[in-house]
Amino acid sequence: MRQLSRAIGVALGGVVFASSAHAATYVVQAKNLAFDTQLARKIEAAGGTITARLPQIGVVIVESTDGAFKARAAKVQGVRSVAQDIELQYDVPEATSVVDADFANPPASGDNDTRFNLEWGSAAVDVAGAWNAGYRGAGATVAVLDSGIACLHPDIAANLLMSESTSFVPGEGVCLTHVNAFNHGSHTAGTIASPDNGIGTIGVAPEAKILAVKVLSEVSGSGSFQGIINGIVYAADHGADVINMSLGVRGGLQVNGPGANDTAELVNATKRAVAYARSQNAITIVSAGNDGRDLDHDSGVQICDGTDCYRANLRAFPAQLPNVVSVAATSPVGWATAGGSNLDLPASYTNYGQSGISVAAPGGDFAYPGNENCVVAGIARPCWVFDGVFAVGGYAQNPGGPLLASYSWSSGTSMAAPHVSGVAALIIGKHGGELAPSEVERILRASSDDLGKPGNDDYYGAGRVNAAKAVQF
Repeated sequence: MRQLSRAIGVALGGVVFASSAHAATYVVQAKNLAFDTQLARKIEAAGGTITARLPQIGVVIVESTDGAFKARAAKVQGVRSVAQDIELQYDVPEATSVVDADFANPPASGDNDTRFNLEWGSAAVDVAGAWNAGYRGAGATVAVLDSGIACLHPDIAANLLMSESTSFVPGEGVCLTHVNAFNHGSHTAGTIASPDNGIGTIGVAPEAKILAVKVLSEVSGSGSFQGIINGIVYAADHGADVINMSLGVRGGLQVNGPGANDTAELVNATKRAVAYARSQNAITIVSAGNDGRDLDHDSGVQICDGTDCYRANLRAFPAQLPNVVSVAATSPVGWATAGGSNLDLPASYTNYGQSGISVAAPGGDFAYPGNENCVVAGIARPCWVFDGVFAVGGYAQNPGGPLLASYSWSSGTSMAAPHVSGVAALIIGKHGGELAPSEVERILRASSDDLGKPGNDDYYGAGRVNAAKAVQF
């Protein structure tokens, strides 16, 4: 049970309608990809208060205390749908070992950052090969849509675009306020772009910039569709070249029965946001999910937006949205032991299936069966711990003591996606900080190491990404 309870990264599970005691929230889509002032006034006349207007994708976010609002607004000419927002509850992984910044300064490190030797994922994708060729992500901006970020962490701060980072979680700022708790957004951002500063870890693209966009609460572990939709559009409009979404609905969204129509329309609005981001030269990279599901054989529903129809597998949202790069997870088993040299085993929990997996990357796993201790880079922990992905964890503090930068291990496709986002940043940086998403995706696929059966594979997609090969294109 250890590997099942811990190897989940951050996975969204369970849904509730997003509303306060006084107002419900709705995502209203126009039939066209526009939402002019006249149409907005008609929505307000139907009894709603518009809290966000996204004419780029033909969407407005509305609050209303009127129980008849949805029916009235749906009849407005030019409106495609009125869907009550859904809040997604996510599960934080069971705590693994946390290391504060002053714990040790291990000898024989591959770099002067004290914890680089713990980052087996960097070796798996050969980040050193890309760095040695002169490519470290300079010129690329990666938006991290997640649970906020440890803004003061020394392995975050130097690359964080603080003035442009923002939160779409009501009542919470973008910067982490909790201590002695794992922060998923910080772990994700650190994997992508922790600077090479002689402290702690190094991200895949250590000279890329981080745009933190908070769409999940650090307190309750929840986030809504409207927050994610707003976040994608915001990132696209604020210079993101890559959008990392290490989130996914654990156990799946409802595809039939009560509420299914609203769910389908919320997914469609998210699909519009992703398409808009792509039109602004931002590639969206997402985690494939941690349910161990065969995405080729999950049921789906067809959704049409005008003449554009697609089959959305809602159980794998957002992994099977059009125009995303969906990432499966790989891991060693017993890396810290003599027999754990294979870094490319499919993780025990990863979703799979050729229809849903674009590429694979290190996500970690805690499937190693033993509980004996190992020592890596001067740090002693149970051997299974070292199979996780090691990165920024947040803040640690003893009672009355100073605030310390913490690091921790975690596992999930949530940890795999940022490895790919980092490689995408290396590619974009090589090409001067601007490259069409279709070309970035082509290079990611073409440069990946073809594992599993030849060609596209259930567990690896086009292959496990390779940073050194990617910057040769």
